[in-house]
Amino acid sequence: MQPNTVPLYADWSFWAVVVAAIAILLSQLPPVHQVVRRAKLTMELYTRAHITHKVGNPNVQLHIILSNVGGRSIRIRGMALKVRRDGKDLAALPAQNYLQNPNDERTVLFTTFSLSPKEEWAHIVNFLNYFARPHEKKYRAAEVALKRDIAEKKKIPENEKVLVHAEAVFVEPFNQMFDAWFIWQPGEYELRIEVDTAAERARIAKTYRFTLFESDSDELLAAKEDFRLGDGIYWNTGNHPGVLVQLVEA
Repeated sequence: MQPNTVPLYADWSFWAVVVAAIAILLSQLPPVHQVVRRAKLTMELYTRAHITHKVGNPNVQLHIILSNVGGRSIRIRGMALKVRRDGKDLAALPAQNYLQNPNDERTVLFTTFSLSPKEEWAHIVNFLNYFARPHEKKYRAAEVALKRDIAEKKKIPENEKVLVHAEAVFVEPFNQMFDAWFIWQPGEYELRIEVDTAAERARIAKTYRFTLFESDSDELLAAKEDFRLGDGIYWNTGNHPGVLVQLVEA
């Protein structure tokens, strides 16, 4: 007599094992919306930009909001800002650091980071070029000489509690740097902010315009007058905070 065998496809215990295995497999896969929807980034800016400089070297501070509205994580590799005036390229400034919180005094180094779906990144970002090595060396040497000259003058009793001026020869290197690097002349400007991502299709860029009036430019230029005090070189009075300009999306 033949044993009573049941075909495998008719064995419910077999299908229970198969369904359980499929369930475990599916649980390890990303949700369908993450598979179907590609990575997508949006960018918003606060309506004002803070314009300043370091001995003429341009700096721009922006409050940027990045949002991942796609279905996949996005790796942000960097941000850069391009400055144009009258159709001419003036500067390309990478994002170097940012404020973790708006009231912080110390900045955090800008490095690569990831945004998950529906995640947002909102910080005040500083765009600037650090001095190239030869310029940094020249700057530090001139800073030491100017600081030493002021320190010697402060040793005179009547100068102890007053601001003293360095000799013109020690100020001149900073005036030369300023004249070579200063770009904030009156006029109509264009800012283009570019966000670089690991996924090429997720990269985003926006262009904004602003006007720098003559009074704004004069205020930025005024910092040069206090180099002789060491202000803006190795200490800051706070008298030259820069200017705020209104941004309009182009």
